[in-house]
Amino acid sequence: MHISSVSLNFDKKPSLASPLIKALCLPRKGFKPEVGIPAIKASWSQINIDPQALHAYCQTLGLKEEANLPLLYPHVLAGGMHMHMLTHKAFPIGLLGAVHLKNKIRQIRPIKINEVIRIDSELGEWRITEKGLEFDFSSFVSVNNQVVWSEISTYFKKGKFPPANKTSEPDSSIELNNLELNTLEDTYSGDNWLIPKNRGKVYAKISGDYNPIHISKTLAKLFGLKRDIAHGFGVLAQALASNGVDEITQGHTQLALDTVFKGPLFLEETASVKLAVSDDNGLEQGFDIYCGKNPKPSICAHLQVLN
Repeated sequence: MHISSVSLNFDKKPSLASPLIKALCLPRKGFKPEVGIPAIKASWSQINIDPQALHAYCQTLGLKEEANLPLLYPHVLAGGMHMHMLTHKAFPIGLLGAVHLKNKIRQIRPIKINEVIRIDSELGEWRITEKGLEFDFSSFVSVNNQVVWSEISTYFKKGKFPPANKTSEPDSSIELNNLELNTLEDTYSGDNWLIPKNRGKVYAKISGDYNPIHISKTLAKLFGLKRDIAHGFGVLAQALASNGVDEITQGHTQLALDTVFKGPLFLEETASVKLAVSDDNGLEQGFDIYCGKNPKPSICAHLQVLN
């Protein structure tokens, strides 16, 4: 069956009011393998970085404010576009309960905070697994028509979906996000910090991700969690800035960050970083992030210098 394409274009920061209402109220057709995920694309051109918004992001996560954007900040900027794409009437499934599963970021060069940028996003591959449905976003940040940053974000919706003989056609512009990272075995302890009680609500205002599992203890329990959880990307940003992880980025511009989100990081719990012991001349660093006393990592990540 033919899937008609959808193109969304923004000339200012996407409003979140409309997509939030749609996420709660708009009925969904349901996913059908023979139809797949619609070809939804979005573009936001002529973006000037809002210094107040960037300051709030850095202050909330305890990051240093520098001349370049933090590595994960373009993902935050694209969050409003993603919400409009996922709540479009053509998107077949509801967002409630969907979680961020994997992420691949490639930074070709740092983005200066005073540069005018453009963001393009598109829905890509989808896969039906034993536990539910995975689907990918690809996003590209450009300066003067040159891509300087890209990512694939994989999201997961738990449930039973009709089996499919194949996924959608591969997108040749960016590699498939079949990333898997194993728990590190030979490690040493890095930084740790308490995730504040209000982190979910505060970070939701910054990122636009108002998934109820982040902002309501009661609603989080309805999705099988013991309480509300932190946004994984916020905790990951703090880990990237921690001692031992940020050292390898000094003096380098081309970076690759691969991440798998394996479990929740609960509010009012301690997040702790464990780093891989290696002798790779300091050009890559594996690290896992743990929540409280849980012996299994909540996030597994690998940062590598490419230049």
